Amino acid sequence: MAIGNKLMVAGVGMLASMVAQKAVQAVWGALTGEEPPNPNDPEVPAPVAFTWAIASGIGLLVAQVFSNRYAARKYAKPVNKPARIEF
Repeated sequence: MAIGNKLMVAGVGMLASMVAQKAVQAVWGALTGEEPPNPNDPEVPAPVAFTWAIASGIGLLVAQVFSNRYAARKYAKPVNKPARIEF
């Protein structure tokens, strides 16, 4: 894969992860009425910390799938062959 395509994949991935993190934080705030907790804070109850960690992880994984699929389509289009993007 050419360096330009690698940079595109990295850029799309970073942008998607930032958007996903903000979206998960907004959804958390809308559902709980509170700021997202710091799961490493010992004063945060364990169920809340685990729930936040799981929700955050799911949001980032979904964003990764979408960004990988987007980058694969963009990379495959100019060369007319399926792209296989691995990290």
